[in-house]
Amino acid sequence: MERKETENKKRKKLELDKLSNLPSDVTEQILSYLPIKEAVRTSVLSSNWRHKWATLRRLVFDDRTANRNISIQRVIDHVLLLHEGPIDTFKFSTKNYLENCEFDRWILYLSRFSVKEFILERRSSFNKYNISSYLFSCKDLTHLGLRNCWINPPSNVKGFAMLKNLDIRNVRVAKDVLEKIIVGSPLLERMILCDLVSVGVLKVDAPNLQFLKVVGVSEEIKLQNVPNLVDVSIGQTRIDHNEASRRSCSKLLQYFLSLPGIQRLTIEGCLLEQCDINSFPLPTELPELLSCLNFLSVSMRLNRLEDILVATLLLRSSPALQVLEIEVRQESKSNAKKQVTDWLNNNRLIWEFTKLRRLKVTGFSCVTGEVNFLDYLFSSFPALQELEISFRDNNKMGKRLKAAAGGDYNNRKCTFNQLRIMKVTNCSGVKAEAAYIKFLLSSSHVLNTMILQPVSAGISWELVELMIWFNRFSAHAELKVLKPLCPLSKSSNDSYTEFRYLSTNEPYSDDSSNSDHFSDSDESLDSEDPSDDSHDDD
Repeated sequence: MERKETENKKRKKLELDKLSNLPSDVTEQILSYLPIKEAVRTSVLSSNWRHKWATLRRLVFDDRTANRNISIQRVIDHVLLLHEGPIDTFKFSTKNYLENCEFDRWILYLSRFSVKEFILERRSSFNKYNISSYLFSCKDLTHLGLRNCWINPPSNVKGFAMLKNLDIRNVRVAKDVLEKIIVGSPLLERMILCDLVSVGVLKVDAPNLQFLKVVGVSEEIKLQNVPNLVDVSIGQTRIDHNEASRRSCSKLLQYFLSLPGIQRLTIEGCLLEQCDINSFPLPTELPELLSCLNFLSVSMRLNRLEDILVATLLLRSSPALQVLEIEVRQESKSNAKKQVTDWLNNNRLIWEFTKLRRLKVTGFSCVTGEVNFLDYLFSSFPALQELEISFRDNNKMGKRLKAAAGGDYNNRKCTFNQLRIMKVTNCSGVKAEAAYIKFLLSSSHVLNTMILQPVSAGISWELVELMIWFNRFSAHAELKVLKPLCPLSKSSNDSYTEFRYLSTNEPYSDDSSNSDHFSDSDESLDSEDPSDDSHDDD
């Protein structure tokens, strides 16, 4: 017994010796992956680890850092007081109210270091913090992220000579101040402007700017010197029926559609709905083709003719398009169903997009209007190789989905001659979904892989029948069933069965990394009310 205890002690000591003798770059990397609270706790591992956390270059604090006994202010003060060496990153995200003097003290301290990344995310819009002028003395900043703040620096402040990434959201800032910061940051490559206050007609002079995202900015933006701009994202978070606001959105859209050098264009949220298309003449073609555009993502309502007109205008003007992504927004009740259907039937695309390889549709619900629009697109995509469809949460739609969708597909014609991969996600297996998937599969004669991801572990009999049919119909294609998005739960279907998910040869990978430093909730541009179940039945 004593021998075993001795051996255990020796083994533990040996393990501690290994931890103590790790190279400094390895320990630094280990600590960088830990929350600051856990990193401080490593000081008990051994005497060599006692002060290693104090040399962390990246300091990240949020509301989980504190506890009932110690406030977040005391934690940050303690860490900064005991910190040794350089600080590359300081990030603080909180929903709680803090006195402005707390932020002033921390920024003053950080200004004495060559901090490269500063992110201050206040999730409460109450009492916006007026950014300390000491922040502008951080000349080595390469990334600046601010949310729910007020930028009002001294008049002699210019910008940041090393800044490459500017991300400001819900910030009150004067037009001339923001223009001065942009001009004074000649290395700026990425800029995100969301829901800014007090900004008028903004002039952007940024010779190295490559990515620009503008959301909820009600005034115009004029790009004066942006020769390297290739990636543009514009959006609107909420509907404003004010006529001036609608005209401003329309001008903003029209302006960005006149940039012939962009390679990626994203139209988010309710921007198309907010635009007053009648406020400017919509041409049949843009004055200059978007000959470099290879990626287009658009959020639109498929029962609104104005949205469809803008989308088709973009398609007609983008001969080099390779990837198209469509987010189907929640459709409100519309009296224009017949108008949209007639327009789609009478204005078929008369040319083919021979370079388009990938189509992704999210929020799809199989209602007739959505199916008609996809039919309209499929006829012009002969080189399509990858199709991904993500269904909308049909539990919110109730019985209306059964009434509005799942029509007769025998009269619809569609042929995919080059489609190799089909991916269907968020599938609940209702009859409408199963019928549409079967229609697409029966039109795909050279399919190699079918990837299916149910919304839950409860598989409807319709989905089981579909998989059995697929194995018989596509003998040479591989079926991959991914793990469900949600655990087994009560389904709206009348019957379901548990299904054992088996791994296949290689898991399907569709990695998409979010390069923005703020949380995903900041990126949500969906202004829909979840309680609003209104939907176009046709």
